[in-house]
Amino acid sequence: MFTLAAIRVQTASRVATRSFSASCVANKDILQELYLKEIRSYKPDASATKADVSTKEFAAPKVPDAPKNDIDLKSDLKTYEQAGVLSQ
Repeated sequence: MFTLAAIRVQTASRVATRSFSASCVANKDILQELYLKEIRSYKPDASATKADVSTKEFAAPKVPDAPKNDIDLKSDLKTYEQAGVLSQ
């Protein structure tokens, strides 16, 4: 019985080695070939270069003036200190 199992293992291993093929068929990707063909044949429109001519140069906006304070802070602070706390 041991020899019968050994024969089956040998037969199975031979079948597995016989079915292995070293030659590989090259499968071309049809979509990839079509995509690459379209990319290679692409030529940009001439109107794209005209867009560069019609654009304006960038000019930074004018810097705004700092706000001017016409308030006399010293007199306002003195008035506040003299008023004290108002309570009801």
